[in-house]
Amino acid sequence: MAKKEVKLSYDEFQELFRDSETPSSTDIWEIDLAAALKKDGFASTYKALKKGTIPRTGMMTVEDGVVERLTSGLYEIALQTEDGPLLLTDARQLNHHSADPQFTAPSVSEPDDKDPAQTVGELLEQLSSAGESLPCSLLCQIELTRFDSSQKKVLLPLLWKYITLHRNSNVRDELVAVGAAIRKYIAIMPMDRMGELAVLLESGHKSQLPIELEIEVAKMIYRNYEVHPPTVENPQPELAQQLLEMVKAYANPRNLLRDKHAAVASLAIEAIVSMRSPLAEQAWQAANECGYRWFAELVSDDIDELLDQWNNSNNPNATSWLRDLRNECCETTIA
Repeated sequence: MAKKEVKLSYDEFQELFRDSETPSSTDIWEIDLAAALKKDGFASTYKALKKGTIPRTGMMTVEDGVVERLTSGLYEIALQTEDGPLLLTDARQLNHHSADPQFTAPSVSEPDDKDPAQTVGELLEQLSSAGESLPCSLLCQIELTRFDSSQKKVLLPLLWKYITLHRNSNVRDELVAVGAAIRKYIAIMPMDRMGELAVLLESGHKSQLPIELEIEVAKMIYRNYEVHPPTVENPQPELAQQLLEMVKAYANPRNLLRDKHAAVASLAIEAIVSMRSPLAEQAWQAANECGYRWFAELVSDDIDELLDQWNNSNNPNATSWLRDLRNECCETTIA
């Protein structure tokens, strides 16, 4: 068997120690976090934590192994590594770098004897007949379900109605449900309609969108354009302008250190850049000039990842545009 290098996720790392007499998962997390801070510094560690992981500190060489696919769709993996035998359970097949938000794998929990078309039809019927009060669990189930093109046409207006009706809610469960609706809506909406999202970000609305939902909007815009680079520059100027208003508000040095402000500011900058907007340089410079070097490095590293992703796409014009932008913006130094 050919050798290959494997990076373990933190979930896999936890799994290895679940039933052993090693320190608890909390202790392991704290040990790894302290090691990451010492080795990689605050900026890289913060960037990784924002994505729900910690910086990778090493790799293992696989000498031999076997992968067994379970009926649940999960995997059990037995490996012989240079450091000894290794067993991974409940593993999932993932490909972060090419993940398309407009593709969602079907839930593995559905009964094998259930007709998928019937299940999807039932979900759409529940959504359309539930009125304004929808259980959070229904929206979360819809987020994890795949729909064909005809079903998406039915689903999109139902999700939009729910989002606009509940966007001002301060009830925790409703915010979770609206977040799920936003992620699903943006994931399945046609790319040429992305500009409609500007309505959600308008500052003139009677109530500003909660910051948790602003994060979801900016994140999903970025993820779509990360996988589908615009073939032309500035495809959605109004949306880019609304995102820039968010950058000005949250990247302000007086606000940046407040809860979630750095997350939404960085995602808004990256969304503008991914749209090939003429506002991209202004947005990126806001990070360079905010006074916090770690934040500027965070944004720069994320855009480097975007450039790597676009290098693997069939859009050389987008790649060239982003490379030129990076070269120009990286000339700015932080005092």
